[in-house]
Amino acid sequence: MMSPRTDVEAAGNFLVPNGTFFAELLIFLIVLGVIWFFVVPPIRKVLAEREARVEVTTATAKEASETFAEAEARYESALEKARAEAADIRNQARAQGRAILEEMRGEAQKEADQIVAESTAHLRAEADQVAAELREAVEPLAQDLAGRVLGGNDRARTSAGQQRGRGSA
Repeated sequence: MMSPRTDVEAAGNFLVPNGTFFAELLIFLIVLGVIWFFVVPPIRKVLAEREARVEVTTATAKEASETFAEAEARYESALEKARAEAADIRNQARAQGRAILEEMRGEAQKEADQIVAESTAHLRAEADQVAAELREAVEPLAQDLAGRVLGGNDRARTSAGQQRGRGSA
């Protein structure tokens, strides 16, 4: 048989709360309040700061990628411009080189023509001088020869001999 105390406990409804339940509920609510007011706000603050840093980092990364894309586009543009300028400079240098070469050829042709003209003038002068010397040397010889052929003039011979002596000296 059961004891009378057990009977009372068995007879009671376990679904009806007693004082222990209310004490535990009160302690739970106090602990919950302490956690809610003292633990959760710093955690929320840290999470909010982390989320803000993540947003700032994301925005910075997006801005950096856009800046990089712009810089890369400017670089490519500047590189193409530099290549075009280099091609223009090369073409100008080639044209200047050709012009200088043509100018130097023209100057060389002028110098060659001038040298040929001077040489021709010098050779003509020398030819005229040699012709004059030959005339002076041949004229007495021709007179002497003409004198011998026509019949001997002693005076002509002596003058011819004197002329020959001058011509050979």
